[in-house]
Amino acid sequence: MLAVALLTSGVARANLLTNGGFETGGFGGWTVTNGPPVDSAYPPAVIGYNNTLGYPAGAFGENVPAPTASNSFGAYFVSDLAPQSISQTFSPVPSAQYLVSYDIYAPANGRGNTFDATLQSNTDGLLSPVWDAKALASGWTVYTALFSVGSTGPWTFTMNFQGGGYPAADFVVDNFDIERAPPRVGAVPEPSTWAMMILGFLGVGFMTYRRNNKTAFRAV
Repeated sequence: MLAVALLTSGVARANLLTNGGFETGGFGGWTVTNGPPVDSAYPPAVIGYNNTLGYPAGAFGENVPAPTASNSFGAYFVSDLAPQSISQTFSPVPSAQYLVSYDIYAPANGRGNTFDATLQSNTDGLLSPVWDAKALASGWTVYTALFSVGSTGPWTFTMNFQGGGYPAADFVVDNFDIERAPPRVGAVPEPSTWAMMILGFLGVGFMTYRRNNKTAFRAV
């Protein structure tokens, strides 16, 4: 029962990123980089969902749906030429596993533009696929990846955007989340764990054998 309890015990989970859903209505907690001034007129913006407002309050009049009912705002990347990014540092527990996840959406008006745009996240060296706006599936796409922490932080999470030309496609991203991964229920124990369990079983078996012998001796 002890082994089962260790495998199924819960781990407290909390998002290590501040304002991961942008529900403050802005980029509080994030560092925003707009790239060179060649296209500084269109920096990253926090837009509202389910509206037809123009940039920077909305996606140039397109009614972008919310990824979940609890979301009112998302981060919008729309530059045609300048590389842009948002980043944030976080401090995980060493020698632990974490899950990084976020939602990504390519608006229809951007898909119709002449040039493509790309987006890629970097979790302290763990790179996501390079997302192409024109190749992304319709609707919201959820990205999730598991990574291991081998050293103390702080670590850095960065979302990098690059427009391909004028006019380029665009992206909306939301629900950035980095949480400690729960232990896998029924996971195969490590060899050292197996050894300890076998020794424990042998010890219990030996104690039972001695107890049976003593009982038999008393009976005689």
